[in-house]
Amino acid sequence: MSNASDLSEAIREEILDEIADLEEYAARGERPPRCRGYRIRVNRERFEIHEPKPLREVILQLAGLVPEKDWTLRLIVRGCKPELIKEGEQVDLTRPGVEKFKALPRDQTEG
Repeated sequence: MSNASDLSEAIREEILDEIADLEEYAARGERPPRCRGYRIRVNRERFEIHEPKPLREVILQLAGLVPEKDWTLRLIVRGCKPELIKEGEQVDLTRPGVEKFKALPRDQTEG
């Protein structure tokens, strides 16, 4: 006896053997699937990351923006204001509308 809601949950959680481009999913208004990796954009450069919920520091390191404490990172979600990602905070890349990241050098007078 199979339950339809259990089946749809299993399909949604299926990890696909592909790289999901977050900008493409955001443009289509779709939630990215759990998959082998995600193509993200930090400023103008594209990168592949293989975890669905990376830390802020991991994203900055991937983009070569070190030391991480010298940078601010904002998440751009389609149709929303940019969100500041704090130190030690995780970002859910499977969240609907996640489009890209904007990193800026932290002003010397800031925190």
